[in-house]
Amino acid sequence: MILEPAKKPGAVEDDSFTGVRIGVLLMIALLLLATLVFRLWYMQILSGDSYAGQAQDNRKREVVVEAPRGAIYDKNNKVIVENRAGLTVGMLAMDMPDPKKKTAELNTEISKLAVLLGMTTKDLNDAYNKAKTSPYTTYAIKEDVKKTDVEILKEHSSEYPGIEVETTFLRNYPNGSLGAQLLGYVGEMSSSDSGLPQFKALANGSHIGLGGVERQYDSLLRGTDGKKTYSVDSSGRPKGVEEDVPAKAGNNLVLTIDSDLQKAAEKAIVEAIDSAHKQGFPKAAAGAVVAMDPNNGQVLAMASYPSTDPSVWVGGMSTSEYNQLKNAPNNPQVNRALNGLYPAGSTFKPFVAAAALNAGLITKDNVFHDSGTFTRSGTTWKDWKAGGHGDVSLVTAIEESCDVYFYNVGSLAYDRQGPVLETGLRLFGFGSSTGVDLPGETTHSRVPDSTWKASYYKKDNTWKPGDDINLSIGQGDLLVTPLQLAVGLSALANGGTVYVPHVAYEITDSSGKVIHRYEAEKRSELGISQANLNTIKEGMKLATANPNGTAYSAFKGFPYAVAGKTGTAQKKPEDDYALFIGYAPADNPQIVVVAIIEQGGHGSAVAAPVVRKVMEQFFHTGSTSGSVAHVTD
Repeated sequence: MILEPAKKPGAVEDDSFTGVRIGVLLMIALLLLATLVFRLWYMQILSGDSYAGQAQDNRKREVVVEAPRGAIYDKNNKVIVENRAGLTVGMLAMDMPDPKKKTAELNTEISKLAVLLGMTTKDLNDAYNKAKTSPYTTYAIKEDVKKTDVEILKEHSSEYPGIEVETTFLRNYPNGSLGAQLLGYVGEMSSSDSGLPQFKALANGSHIGLGGVERQYDSLLRGTDGKKTYSVDSSGRPKGVEEDVPAKAGNNLVLTIDSDLQKAAEKAIVEAIDSAHKQGFPKAAAGAVVAMDPNNGQVLAMASYPSTDPSVWVGGMSTSEYNQLKNAPNNPQVNRALNGLYPAGSTFKPFVAAAALNAGLITKDNVFHDSGTFTRSGTTWKDWKAGGHGDVSLVTAIEESCDVYFYNVGSLAYDRQGPVLETGLRLFGFGSSTGVDLPGETTHSRVPDSTWKASYYKKDNTWKPGDDINLSIGQGDLLVTPLQLAVGLSALANGGTVYVPHVAYEITDSSGKVIHRYEAEKRSELGISQANLNTIKEGMKLATANPNGTAYSAFKGFPYAVAGKTGTAQKKPEDDYALFIGYAPADNPQIVVVAIIEQGGHGSAVAAPVVRKVMEQFFHTGSTSGSVAHVTD
């Protein structure tokens, strides 16, 4: 008989603790099982459609098809900007090597691609970072690629995963640099542009207007993008097209610009610069011309020199190329007609005369004696003509551009106290934007007065007689644009209506049907009597028709009567600026022309011939000039 040793009784609490542990484990197991069952039920029942959709999406690829932009025509329906087909290389980020796993492969691909396309690795890396933000969309990295480079890409496609070639529409400029600043250009949407309301719906890498009418009328020209949805295999290779939504081409824009007149204006500026060099002004290198219909505000020509061919933007531009263009001499990207700020010189005298007559400072019969100088408050101002003009009335003062007459007008304005001249000058639109339908018009033009001077200058900021005297001849702190001069002259020529200038004439669809036509927009009325305006017009007519007129030699023999005014503006330390404003026919104005040649010297000898050449083109007279314009004012 074997006896087992007696077992020591365990504590009662030991048995209960074991039971608790077993119960907790069972609860955890049941909870895990329930979670697993719920997850399976959720995925298969509630989210089945969602995951099926994602799986389906992984077998699809959507490609945005950018719409061709509408063409741009001149007022005679001549093509100024059109489209042409070009080859574009793009990145599809989802098919490129993963930078986290295959950094070396990605760097090698980008380095080889940079050499092939003539780009920097920095530019391509920047492009890749942009492409990653929309990995399923092909991001264009270079447009207008050579066919030979494309063939290399296709032959070695395995070495360039994610690099695709597409045929796209590119801008084409049959007239080269004609009207470049006016037209603007097309380029990739920037990050700052993407946040603007009008561009929020556009895909990353979309192209938009980046200046001129391309920008102003972008929404009309751009059209509606299409899309193609491809089914792809597990390797991302296309198997077929599942959906094809065609792009809708943009509408066409017809401008008020006459391309032949634009050519004449641009050519005349270049010839005027050459003439200025021969007359002893070697620094002349830039200028602007504006031609308008004074009866409706239509801009017929807007030339700015120097310029660049807008085709340099086609295909994209590297940072270095952009900096080179930006820093080019004489700022060829600036539209001087719209943004050039200049002293008006004696071209301002007709407007000063109108303001003075309207304010009752003078009458048409007031006569002032011009001995060649004018003195007030210890300061002496000289007339442009040594010895002066003798006794001068207002008509003669405009005809012969008598400075001393207008010094007297400025002195009278100061004695009247308050912005007498300034208020009258602003009626013509000076000192404010014209409202032209172009982006970026300067807001820094200026008709100075005592309030402005007190806030602008820290010292010597009291308005003095010399301020009104200088303003009376278009000098001092006055700043105007060529477009403002054209708008103001149009109001004087048409009898008192200030129009908002515009370059858009009508919008047409792809079939040529007119969708919208832009009508003349009146901004204001001068409120100056016809009698006073006629006095000024008489002086401007004599300036070109009378042998004593400052522009007589420049318009001698021209078959139409021209009313005009010369100007030679001082802008120290630079050489004098040459200006001329005019309209024709003098008694039935159909065209207003303003010309300025920077550092070109005398308005009568350099700028007036520019206006004549533009008018020759407008009236189809051919060249009528048989003499050299003489130097006056």
